[in-house]
Amino acid sequence: GATNTASGFYSSVSGGAANTASGSSSSASGGSANTASGATSSVSGGGANTASGAISSVSGGRDNTASGGASSVSGGDTRSAGGLYDWAAGALWENF
Repeated sequence: GATNTASGFYSSVSGGAANTASGSSSSASGGSANTASGATSSVSGGGANTASGAISSVSGGRDNTASGGASSVSGGDTRSAGGLYDWAAGALWENF
């Protein structure tokens, strides 16, 4: 992918654009402008997501942040999981 950076020890970026994996053993798998900066953190896709907590993950969506240790955001828009073991997700349904 274009302008991706894998700078952490054992980190990887698999695709997308403008993704960064700077934490040790972190990964960014796709999407755009995602950052995996926590040790053993991951961002699987979406846009402008951040996994900064150790062992944290963001699975997709947009503008989501998993900053707590072992925290997870499963998707949605502007969701955050800031505490230890916290979990957040987007709405399970929406009215259109």
